Amino acid sequence: MGKRRKLVTIKDIAKQAGVSISTVSFALSNPDRVEANTRRHVLRLAREMEYSRVRKLKKKGNIGLIADDYYNLLFGEFYDHVVFGILEELKKRKLNVLVESTGKDPEYFPRMITKNLVDGVLFLGKSSRDLIYIAQQKGIPSVLVGHPIPEVELHTIVADGRSGAFQAVNHLISLGHKKIAIITGEPLFDPITADRLEGYRFALGQAGIIERKEYLVEADYGKPDTAIAATKKLLELADPPTAIFCTSDSLAYRAYQVIKNKGWKIPQDISVVGFDEISAPAYAELAKPELTTISVDRQEMGKASVEILLDIIQNPSKTAYRYTQPVKLAIKNSTTNI
Repeated sequence: MGKRRKLVTIKDIAKQAGVSISTVSFALSNPDRVEANTRRHVLRLAREMEYSRVRKLKKKGNIGLIADDYYNLLFGEFYDHVVFGILEELKKRKLNVLVESTGKDPEYFPRMITKNLVDGVLFLGKSSRDLIYIAQQKGIPSVLVGHPIPEVELHTIVADGRSGAFQAVNHLISLGHKKIAIITGEPLFDPITADRLEGYRFALGQAGIIERKEYLVEADYGKPDTAIAATKKLLELADPPTAIFCTSDSLAYRAYQVIKNKGWKIPQDISVVGFDEISAPAYAELAKPELTTISVDRQEMGKASVEILLDIIQNPSKTAYRYTQPVKLAIKNSTTNI
């Protein structure tokens, strides 16, 4: 029988970090009271040393909802419907919701976490690793909604990017397209981008189409206008694509803008497919013809995130799992036979 691994204590972390025990305790419990560099150093060591503590929390009937900004929560192109689903499900279950924004400040720690005001937290979009770690150390069940974080073991729910990208590209292939480009919205190692890129490549591979590196261009989900330069790059190639798959609708509508400015017609001259099926008033003048896209039931995704969170509140020992929200191809008017 193997030796039982020695439990790491706050004293062990303090010794390794070269700080006092009280500093470590504050870094884990009241992070705002510790200088930023010291706090980051302590939290990194605590993670590396696999420190954990078990806390029994009294149920409060409150669920936390945290995003990097309030605009993303209420009006964000993707998360608005997710939030509606969350609020609807919480109301149905007679639970209160506390909403807070970190304001894109990685050094900010919401009071609902530092003061243990909630039974569980839903993190929308990208979140600070340190913030998530603090929640874990306080024994607060948490779920990442919409965006996984590499190397963070936490229950997560995301749209099925692999399946969606495969469906999108397979649709273009079925129309006779072989020169299919992709505009991604994040660095290629980002989990969301990696999933959708994998689906794109799988569809090409199954059809025996060789991927062309010049047909892969990067933009930025947070700055959709970056898709303008990406699209220009594709259209200026000596052998431009006959179809473009954009990993989000916001990128696809920017591609529309460039294509139309060039005097090309969609889909007669080039087909375009998006992802998410968003509908934002700002795009009204750009959204013609209607965009073929991958439909994500975001409201259902919000409801599912609440169900997942309530499940792990009741079963805290449940192993972290990545849940995928099913998606489906929504064929509109931006694609046609070649």
